[in-house]
Amino acid sequence: MATINTNDRSLNIEYLAKNLTIAREACGKTVKACSLLLDIPTSRLKNYETGKYVPSLPEIEALSFIYRIPILAFFQEDGVEDHLHTPEGVQIQRLVEIRQLIIGTRIHLTREKAKISMKQLSKTTSIPTSRIKRYEEGITPIALDDLQKITDALDLNLDDFFDHESPLGNWQNTQSKNIAFEHLPEEIKEFIADPNNLRYLKVAHNLSEIGIDTFNNLSDSLAKLTNTFQDPEKNFD
Repeated sequence: MATINTNDRSLNIEYLAKNLTIAREACGKTVKACSLLLDIPTSRLKNYETGKYVPSLPEIEALSFIYRIPILAFFQEDGVEDHLHTPEGVQIQRLVEIRQLIIGTRIHLTREKAKISMKQLSKTTSIPTSRIKRYEEGITPIALDDLQKITDALDLNLDDFFDHESPLGNWQNTQSKNIAFEHLPEEIKEFIADPNNLRYLKVAHNLSEIGIDTFNNLSDSLAKLTNTFQDPEKNFD
């Protein structure tokens, strides 16, 4: 993904019209719907997309918000396309199949380790034995309500079944981080977003990795060292 330099205010208007069209179509909105949101004639938005007219800055800001595309992306040659999510159907289908197989295998192994028969699990969950067998073999996708019943019966945590490794899981992780960031206090978000503060963030990250006990020991050692330099005679009595 291309990096947008937010410090560069030289905007290339020639890419704007094409990118406005790509962004609108990608989010599945019609010209009429977007025109109503902006309270402008449909013909006017069409003229923006053909390059006949150039929209005002507030209008571009509004369209950026509607399309969920960073405003500066509209002024780069492939700026909008770099922010679009267009997965391949075959890849998605294969990932779903693999995930279903992984979940089914884990249920099978857990049930076997706990020495619980399919019949017993069926009785506890009210799920037919034949269906449980298809679930474990990865033949049939496990309905979420059935998965909840099975994990409860096998004393498993449903959260542990969520994907955290495939492209699907990585995308979910990114969204979770974005949501967590949005819930931070405004002053913290501004601090994190400032490139000049990167070195401080790295220091904070390194401190978090050494652990609180190690940090406390290091802090005590530094305090003693400081006292030694401040009053060397006292420390050698």
